[in-house]
Amino acid sequence: MLKGFRGAPVVVLVAYSLATGHTAAGHAAAPQPESEQVVSAEMKKLYMAAAAAAPQSQAQQSVIRQMAEKAANGKEVLLAMRAAVGAFPAFAGSQEDPAERQVRSLLTSKMMDFGTLDQLIEYAKQSSVYPESARPFVERMFQLAGPSSDKRVWYRIKVAAARLKVADLERQAQVKADQLAGK
Repeated sequence: MLKGFRGAPVVVLVAYSLATGHTAAGHAAAPQPESEQVVSAEMKKLYMAAAAAAPQSQAQQSVIRQMAEKAANGKEVLLAMRAAVGAFPAFAGSQEDPAERQVRSLLTSKMMDFGTLDQLIEYAKQSSVYPESARPFVERMFQLAGPSSDKRVWYRIKVAAARLKVADLERQAQVKADQLAGK
């Protein structure tokens, strides 16, 4: 009886990817310019609800999870990230709250989809990007900065890559910045 369901997980994953827009083409599109991004009234309301909830409570964590799910542009992702600071209990050692991991992973993915280069750099400074997401995160920065001939942009990417511990991309950004600086 289980033989008929072998392909079901693949079908579910493909359907989820298509429904949520997490495709390779999703990262290829240029994000909406930051000046055109608007924080919705619903996100503002959720932010206020998170701030009003008891710290580290289930209610606060639930609201932050809703914010992460509803974030539709870089500004909203950054707002949700800021709301999540301190909302999840610190665990001893390498343990981490599964709910926090879910929220952080979702926010990182959405930032790669919706964020501008400046927003990605800000996110990398203020938030923990999991090691398994660090390389794609920095690669997205490279993609967005591709046409830039401003050495400062590449130095900022270098710093973000260093913070995320992606040494080869850090070196590539340094080389690009040095070339643009005429070194």
